[in-house]
Amino acid sequence: MNTKSIILAGFALLLTGVSTPRALASVPVGDGRVQLGGFFSQGWLYGSDNNYPTADKGGTWDFREMAVNASTTVGSHLRIGGQVFAQRLGELGRDKVILDWAVADYNVSPVFGIRAGRVKYPKGLYGEALDLDIVRPFVFLPGSVYSPVMRDFSASFNGGMAYGSIDAGKGSFDYKVFGGRIPMSPDQGVAEFYNNAGFYTAPGATALSMDSVLGGQLTWNTPVSGLKLVYSFSQFTNLATDGPFVAYPAANLHSNIHHFTWNTISAEYSWGNWVFAGEWQRTDSGLRYSAPPVLATVDGPVGWDGWYLSAARRLNDKFEVGAYYGDLKNRFGSANGGSRNYQHDWALSLRFDYSEHVLFKIEGHYIDGTYQTFDTARIPNPGAGLRPHTSLIAVKTTFSF
Repeated sequence: MNTKSIILAGFALLLTGVSTPRALASVPVGDGRVQLGGFFSQGWLYGSDNNYPTADKGGTWDFREMAVNASTTVGSHLRIGGQVFAQRLGELGRDKVILDWAVADYNVSPVFGIRAGRVKYPKGLYGEALDLDIVRPFVFLPGSVYSPVMRDFSASFNGGMAYGSIDAGKGSFDYKVFGGRIPMSPDQGVAEFYNNAGFYTAPGATALSMDSVLGGQLTWNTPVSGLKLVYSFSQFTNLATDGPFVAYPAANLHSNIHHFTWNTISAEYSWGNWVFAGEWQRTDSGLRYSAPPVLATVDGPVGWDGWYLSAARRLNDKFEVGAYYGDLKNRFGSANGGSRNYQHDWALSLRFDYSEHVLFKIEGHYIDGTYQTFDTARIPNPGAGLRPHTSLIAVKTTFSF
């Protein structure tokens, strides 16, 4: 199906608001039932001065997501399911269907369970819920912690996880310990972080790889009703890239990050119709690169600090509003980098639930600073035209079943 057909089919579903998908939500298979679900969203982005988060300056309709999932229970402890997903964020994703998650989940007891396959990546409050558009008013989660450019890379991993919940009197602790691999490709948004460094000739790195990912997450459901605190840790091992060296294309430039660590501290408080959240994240790594025989081995630190505070309020059964401030800083920025070393993002969102199946969102951003505003073949921001601040408008409609 081409892009035009996808858009037309999606809008047909959105405009009719039919209940047919609900009728397909559960179908019998043998002695059990398969639960079906999914969504289709189409949006519009307008960037005033810079292309952020994608090539949206002047407006673009290349902003959509779609997924279909299915799951079933076998016996009293085993659940099997999966989801296929496609997205378009400017030139990223390009509506290519991928396996978003697919797991066999065996729950021995509330204290211990295991799941294996393609597993959702637990990082922060919302790392495992990136595709759940219906649970929040925001079009974009705060980019200071949840980069939209890395959605196709950081949502899942191939491997296994042990998890459970431990009662602690008036509260409880939820834990997750995991390990596996995250496949990497020059087609993914994560490649823009390398391409933006200026190492490679256009269109950028030709090969990306990573050995493993491991980590854990601990959630404290506190005795205070509605309050939970979360700590997440993960580490990538041996991230490597290759491509033609920009200064001498006949030479191959190879880069390697031996360990890339993520530490995220999070808090969420639900009170009546309000939801307050805040997260702080630090990344840390050391980058080594070389391009024999024209460039000797070079070592340098890489990492950033990001945090945000957000508030959302459900006004009634139709409307919800939300706002956040996000702050992102290059920990090792150059002394003369100016606005390239930071990003301050003020966002305001309005959500309208047209029906049980259809919702609309509109969101405005004022972004001061250009850290992680890329200048690559897919997200061009030439230095001469780069502005220290920009405004972003995002409009999105989602049909879910």
